[in-house]
Amino acid sequence: MDNREKALDEFFRKNETGRKKNINKMSTPETEQKIDQYMASVAPEKPPKKRTRLDKFVDFFRITSFKNRFDEKKVGANIKQYEVEGKGKLAILMSNIRQFFINRFSFEAGVDILDETSVLYRKNLVIRNILWVTNIVFLLFTLIGSEGVKLNVNLIVSFAIFLIMFFSSQTVRQIISQEPKTLHKQQLGEYISGIYIFLMALAVYIKLRLTLGSNAAEGFFSITQAGYSLIYFALVVLALYQDPKLLNLVFKVAIVAMTIIHLTILYPVYEHASDIVTLWNYLKGPILTDIVLRTLVLAVFMIALYSTAKISEDMNNKRKEELIKRRAMEKDFKAVVSDVFDVISVYKQRDDDNKEKMLEASGKRVAEMAAKLGNFLGYSPKLCQEIFDFSKIHIDKRDYLSLADYDDKEVLEDADIRKIREKTIIGSIIIKRLQLEKKGEDIVRAHFEKTADKNFIKEMNQIQNNRESQVILLCELYEILRQPRNYKREMKHSRALDLLQLEFFPYFDPQILDRFVKYSDDFESIYYRLSQG
Repeated sequence: MDNREKALDEFFRKNETGRKKNINKMSTPETEQKIDQYMASVAPEKPPKKRTRLDKFVDFFRITSFKNRFDEKKVGANIKQYEVEGKGKLAILMSNIRQFFINRFSFEAGVDILDETSVLYRKNLVIRNILWVTNIVFLLFTLIGSEGVKLNVNLIVSFAIFLIMFFSSQTVRQIISQEPKTLHKQQLGEYISGIYIFLMALAVYIKLRLTLGSNAAEGFFSITQAGYSLIYFALVVLALYQDPKLLNLVFKVAIVAMTIIHLTILYPVYEHASDIVTLWNYLKGPILTDIVLRTLVLAVFMIALYSTAKISEDMNNKRKEELIKRRAMEKDFKAVVSDVFDVISVYKQRDDDNKEKMLEASGKRVAEMAAKLGNFLGYSPKLCQEIFDFSKIHIDKRDYLSLADYDDKEVLEDADIRKIREKTIIGSIIIKRLQLEKKGEDIVRAHFEKTADKNFIKEMNQIQNNRESQVILLCELYEILRQPRNYKREMKHSRALDLLQLEFFPYFDPQILDRFVKYSDDFESIYYRLSQG
């Protein structure tokens, strides 16, 4: 029994040459064992490399990283499973919270990265959400540390800052949301948001410094230092835009503004500027060192942010270039596939409905006979079923080859590409099946017109000459002989059987032809039964 099992696309793969078959036959377990013994003798086994603690340490993090990535891929499936089973409510809640933050603070959530306006609009929305949280923190800082008479002043300042925050946020929202959403408006919203958060951080720090003081013995000294760190936080938020031009502008402003703050708010240099000697005596030592170090730290921090933004921008540009190439290739791919499908449709186009029904019935008869012949040859049931499916795939899938659903889509999603690829594979199989059908027509016509010579037979035998294709071709020739053509009349079963043995034997393996002839009554019965339907 032949237990081979093949996919449909394997029917038209080339057979192995005679030389390869002989090599495979010569390969025995004893021969392979001798070869292994010889290779072991000429290639001595190397001692295993001793694993160091560093190797084990690296392997630990590699395995951990793999598990993390593996678990991330299963998050969506796990969520669906929890919902179906009604279990893991806490896990579902945490997943919903996580999804909420992704929707609010993710730059590329459903955004086409080739559309600069929509990308910048999304960035502005995310930065607005970050500013909303940041404004709350700013307000908390401004409300700290005032008692008695100063409490009223503190509340007035906090209320003024709140009004600035509110109107700035509303202004940015109106600018970026106003229709039409142009790139100019989004850039304007970007610069307003960037300059606003930086100046607001400066204002909060100045307010804390003036109201809470700088004495470390006081309880609010650490809050003042935290207010100073808000300036660095504002610069980090600016870097999220990944716009080197904006960072370059703000960094220049930051150096000037921070230098003024260092010399006026942090250290009141103007109080000691009566003469140069007094000024120098005040600055020299830890004060000058502190100012210089703060400026250097700020400069290094800004350089790091600028470099990160520049690298991200370059990577995004590369991604855009690759995406542009991919979409261009998708368009060409869709166009080529559409043309191929159109050619297949034209090739399958028939004169009228009656002829279409006749050809459909003919394809079903060929499929039934081919599957039966495979059974007589000892093929497995699965292989016989695959022969049956391949024999009539050009009938069953004739309406499958259409890209009408994707005509209105400028951008193909991954699911669309997979679907088109499936259609392309089916299309290639149909082409091979139609090629086999044409091969049968060419062979019969050439023999009836007496044009079949040795070169013709050799050429035909190079087309899909594997055993499964021969099984289908033999049934195809029988079907053609039984049906009328413009170059011949229909023939009876006995006459068709004689021609297969006398004229068409060079195209088939003798065993296949012998099985067909031996069980010819069964094939005549199949032909008669399906012809009556």
